[in-house]
Amino acid sequence: MPNVNVVCFLASYCVAFGFDAWRLRARAEWSRLVSLGFGAAGLLAQTLYLMLRSSQTQQPPLLSSAHDWLLVLAWLAVLTHLFVSILDSSIASGIVVWPIVLTLVVGSLFVVAAPNHVLDYHRGWKMLHASMLVLGTAAILCGFVLSLLYLWQHRRLKHRQMLQSGLTLPSLEKLERYNRWAVLVSVPLLTFGVASGIGLSAFGNHESVPTWTDPVVLGGAVTWLLMCGMFGWLLIGKRPPGRQVAWLTAWACGFLLFMIVGLQMLTAAIRVPSLHGSERPRVPEQPAELP
Repeated sequence: MPNVNVVCFLASYCVAFGFDAWRLRARAEWSRLVSLGFGAAGLLAQTLYLMLRSSQTQQPPLLSSAHDWLLVLAWLAVLTHLFVSILDSSIASGIVVWPIVLTLVVGSLFVVAAPNHVLDYHRGWKMLHASMLVLGTAAILCGFVLSLLYLWQHRRLKHRQMLQSGLTLPSLEKLERYNRWAVLVSVPLLTFGVASGIGLSAFGNHESVPTWTDPVVLGGAVTWLLMCGMFGWLLIGKRPPGRQVAWLTAWACGFLLFMIVGLQMLTAAIRVPSLHGSERPRVPEQPAELP
């Protein structure tokens, strides 16, 4: 286990993506099975890596650093993809999931990896905050995958195109139903995450909690407001067309990916404290001048 590193599961995911992409050109069931095998191998290696990191830092991955938080999100995306692919082979989610997973894993290499040791106060609330955010984000990513599959299937049917490959897609009704549920599940989770974050900012240790001036916090708040608007639209308004919901979900998730990956990399580059990440740098006190 000490020899496991990011390259191990990153290479497995790249191979799995390659075999899924091959199914666009050739109808081959073995390609799907090989892709699932490499995906499972990468998931196992990533699990061992996160366990090793947790053992080294003596902290859960969600509280350790931005590096580990992004890897947990990628781990959830891979786990969901493998589970859904085994249950329903018609949902060709690998073409969309693997690029997202690779973006998260590569992005984790450019964010803060140093553990945050300021965890003496409200550790349970911090764990709840991080867990709700990562689960809500994972639900949004599921909605993003389903929305892209919906748009792909809609375009294929509109132009009367038949897939001459090993990839098959479920009906528009099924994709629309799954996509709506992904949005409806993600909003309560994100709401609990935002609420617990506000509680930490108000009552927690301010040296270890990001403030509203943090660009990642601001981006997450904007994304939460956007998803709340979609949530109310789906529940209260008239039943909107599935294609419209798919486009909104795709745009919302694209913005979310930019927030959690792009801004994390930016804040790490300019040494600004980031969400779930590094400890805030302390300015050394100047010694008093002697008279």
